[in-house]
Amino acid sequence: MKIFVPFLLLLLTVMLLPSCEEDIEKRQMTFTATMPADDLSSSRPGSIINGAPSPDGFNLDAQWKSGDNIQIFVRQGDKVYQLESPSTVSDISSDGKTCSFMVTLPKSVNRDKDYDIIGVTGVEAQIDGENVVALCTMKRVDTERFNEILPMWFIAKKGSTQAKFRHLCAYEVLNVNNVSDASITFKHSGFQALSRWYIYSASILLSDGSILGGQDVQSDAESNEITIPAGETGTIVSRYIPITIIADVTIDNAKLKAVVNGNAATTIDAMLSYKTQARGNAYYMEVTWDGSTLNFSNAFCPDGNHPHMIDLDLPSGTKWACCNVGANSPAECGDYFAWGETTPKPYYAKNNYKWYSGGDDHKITKYCSNSEYGVVDNIVGLELEDDAAYVNWGPEWRTPSLTQIWELLHNTTSKWTKVNGMSGFLFKSNTNGIAIFLPAAGYTKNGVQDLGGDGRYWSRGYYYDIRPNLGYILGFISQSGLMPYYYNRHVGASVRPVYVGQE
Repeated sequence: MKIFVPFLLLLLTVMLLPSCEEDIEKRQMTFTATMPADDLSSSRPGSIINGAPSPDGFNLDAQWKSGDNIQIFVRQGDKVYQLESPSTVSDISSDGKTCSFMVTLPKSVNRDKDYDIIGVTGVEAQIDGENVVALCTMKRVDTERFNEILPMWFIAKKGSTQAKFRHLCAYEVLNVNNVSDASITFKHSGFQALSRWYIYSASILLSDGSILGGQDVQSDAESNEITIPAGETGTIVSRYIPITIIADVTIDNAKLKAVVNGNAATTIDAMLSYKTQARGNAYYMEVTWDGSTLNFSNAFCPDGNHPHMIDLDLPSGTKWACCNVGANSPAECGDYFAWGETTPKPYYAKNNYKWYSGGDDHKITKYCSNSEYGVVDNIVGLELEDDAAYVNWGPEWRTPSLTQIWELLHNTTSKWTKVNGMSGFLFKSNTNGIAIFLPAAGYTKNGVQDLGGDGRYWSRGYYYDIRPNLGYILGFISQSGLMPYYYNRHVGASVRPVYVGQE
C-alpha cells in the first residue's frame, strides 16, 4: 500500500501534465511591438512622436535592442495583475523598429471576458488600485543604455496581438524669440495642473542647433533656464510624465509662468485650445521678448493642427490664416504659386504660365480687361477654381483681396523680426494684441531668390484696365517697409489666405 500511494500520485501527475501544458499554451500570446513613427521635426504637434533633442534637431532614432524588457500588466474589471517576470523582446527587425515578445495570461484572468494588456518599457511601473503607475525614476534596469530608449507603453484589447507603443511623455516645445537689443536669461516655470506631474528632462537649444545643456530632474519644471543672445531664438523642450498611465495631465490654468532677466515672474495667457497634455503628444509654443514685454507670438496657434484662423479684431471681421499655403507652421515659407495657378512648379516663366498663350504676356487667355493684352473677359478677380487658397485648403479659405491687405496694414503694428530663426514681419493687432507672422519667403522663377530678405504675397486682384499681366501683392524688402504693389503674374510668390467660412 505504501508503494501504491506514491505510484498513484506519480500517475496522476503524468496524466495532468499534458493538460497543464495545454492550458499554458492557451494563455500564451505572441505580440508584435512597433516603435512610434513620427518625430518632433515634423512640426505637427499632437502627433505620436519618436523624438528627443539632439544636435541635428528634434529627432532620436529609438530602436529595440537585444535584452530590452517589457513589464506586463493585465487589467480585467477592477482588478489589475502584474506578470511575475517581464517579457524579453526577440526577433528584432534590421531597422530596430519592430520586435516580438511573449505574454502568458495569469490563471486568474477569465479569457472569455474582456481584458486589457498593458506593457511598459524604459521606466519602472507598479499597480496602484485600478491603475498602472509609472514610477518616473527614469532609471532603467540596464542604466548603460538609458538614452537609447524613452519610457513607452501600450494598451491592447482582448484578441489583439499588436503592441503599438506610445511615449509616456507629453512634450512641450517652447521657442523663445529674443528680438530685443540685449541678451536675456529666460526661465520657464511651466503650467499649473490639476494633478501632479513630473518633468524628467529639459534640453536647451539655440537656433544654430547647438545644445546649451540638459538635465535630469524630478520636479515642477522650475529649473529650465536659458540665455539667449540678442536677435536669436532659444528652444526649451520639456517632457512631462503623468503619475498614472491611465490618465493624462489636466491643465488647470493655461498661463505660462516665466522669469526674464531675473525680474519677477511674468505670467501671460497661453491661449491654448487644449486643456490636457496627452501622453505621446507634442505641443509647440512661441513667445517673443521685445525688451519690455513677453508676448505669445503665436497665440493664434494653440496647437499644430494648422491652419488656424486668426482674429486680429479687424473692422471688417476678416480673419487671417496663421501660415502660408503649403507650410506646417507660421515661420515656414510654404509653396509658391503663379497668380491664378493652384499648384507649385519646378520653375516659373512666361512660357509655362497657364494664362499666357505661347508664353506671350500680351496674349492673355483669362483675367484680361485690356484688348492690347489679350482676350477681354473683364473678370475682376480670381475665380474659385483658380484660387490657390480655395483649391488647396478648401471652401473656407480665399486669397485676400487688395482691400483686405490694406485693412491689415492700417489696423496692425508691423515689426521686422525673427521667428524660429526666420526673418519676416510680425503684424500685431492694435486692439487685441494678437499677431500673425509673414516670413520673408522670397520669390521664385528658376529657384527661390531673396529668401530671408524679401516677401511677396499675392492678392486675388490684378492691375485691372491698365496692365492685366500684373497681379497685386503685399510686398516687402527686408526692413525697408511694406507696400501693396503689382508684380508679374507668372512669377512664383506666397499665398497667405483669409478665412471666409462656409459660403
